[in-house]
Amino acid sequence: MMMFRTLGKFFAHRGGNVAIIFALTAIPLMIAAGGAIDYANAGRIKTQLYAAADAAALAATTPPMMLKSWTVAKAAARTMFAAQMAQITRVTYDAASLTVDGDDDPAPGSMTRKVSVTYTTKVQNSFGGFYGLPTSNIKVTASATATTARNIDFYLLLDNSPSMELPATQAGVNAMNAFGCAFACHEKNVSDNEYTTHYPGWGTIDSYSYAENNGIKLRIDNVRDAAKSLATTAQSTMASNGATYRLAAYSFNYGVTMMQNLVPTTSGNVSHIQSNIGAMTPPLMDSNNVLAANTSYTYPTSSSTYDTVTTGGALNTNDAMTDLNQALTRLNATMPAPGSGARVAGDKPQEVLMLVSDGVIDASYYSSGTCTTSLNWGYSNAYGSFYRCLQPVDTSFCTTIKNRGIRIAVLYTTYYPVPSNGFYQGTVATFASQIADNMKSCASSPDLFFEVNTGGDISSALSTLFLNAVSSASRLTQ
Repeated sequence: MMMFRTLGKFFAHRGGNVAIIFALTAIPLMIAAGGAIDYANAGRIKTQLYAAADAAALAATTPPMMLKSWTVAKAAARTMFAAQMAQITRVTYDAASLTVDGDDDPAPGSMTRKVSVTYTTKVQNSFGGFYGLPTSNIKVTASATATTARNIDFYLLLDNSPSMELPATQAGVNAMNAFGCAFACHEKNVSDNEYTTHYPGWGTIDSYSYAENNGIKLRIDNVRDAAKSLATTAQSTMASNGATYRLAAYSFNYGVTMMQNLVPTTSGNVSHIQSNIGAMTPPLMDSNNVLAANTSYTYPTSSSTYDTVTTGGALNTNDAMTDLNQALTRLNATMPAPGSGARVAGDKPQEVLMLVSDGVIDASYYSSGTCTTSLNWGYSNAYGSFYRCLQPVDTSFCTTIKNRGIRIAVLYTTYYPVPSNGFYQGTVATFASQIADNMKSCASSPDLFFEVNTGGDISSALSTLFLNAVSSASRLTQ
């Protein structure tokens, strides 16, 4: 009985209540505090592990490492992670728990490397024995993607035949029509009877001079300006992504002329490149069908060979002034075998042929069988007997180039119909539907084809084709 009285007094005493409550709550509070400490420690270690994984992923994608193989880059990532782990306490590094995955994806103008680093480990909990969790599982993953630009050699092939002397805007076309001829293709002799008798003023000034004197921009002017601007674009792009871009420029009409040999588009070379391209002019025509005297003239000597001479006097060409197939053949022989463009010893640059033309061939062939249409007829001049052929570009010439691993970018300057012209109706009109399609087929991919209409921005189009070929916007993400 006395024991119950004693217990009753104990429970009734306020100090006894505090002791009981403390005893009942002390253990859970200690478990909670220990868990919080363990959680904080695990969080700190996880942050350190993330940093180590980030460093490992980035180690495989540094600019110097992007020039090495994926095997070397993977080893560099593992080495970096191990070095970072040596700085982290309370975690023992286990190489078997580290996974480094990734690959190199070579695109036409660049190489993209994707890296993923994953590490799993266990961290000892200081108070885990109190709450039944002796360790905490931690898994971290980091990824990086980097793209490096490839070295590329660009070969410009620019149409400077008479058809490129069409005014670049509709206003220019209207102005030239009012003068007597929309094409500014007669440049030297102003006594062309075919036009003098029909159009007043033709006997005092030729159409090309008229366009120049009156500020009428021709397509050849825009092509010239676009090619000059491209040199600047190549230089600035090269400076930003570290690749090397070299540029060569050729013009073609009945023959092929090298305007600029292959040189890097460095700041020191750009003005020289632009000066050489800026000198491009169309062929000098004395009058209808007649090439001016003392002019370089290229003619076929067989179905696949040509000779180039300087004319002694005015020469009948039968207006066969645009031999794109010959130009493609000559450029194919000029361009060496391409490499992958990787910036490593022993590799060679990639190669891109950039063609600017309206896609209509009007050429002299050695035999009628060379023409892909029935639109061919014979004529003669001082250098032999030939066949004039009108046709769209023969895509097999483009295929031959592409099969060598050389990409082709095409800027197609729309060939406009001239329904009021009887010659057009009987010739070009019969294959007009194939012109754009064949030019598009010559391009290596849809993003390497661009069509520019009258009034369109040729400079912007050519720059777009260049940047699409480069595809080198470098980026690094984690």
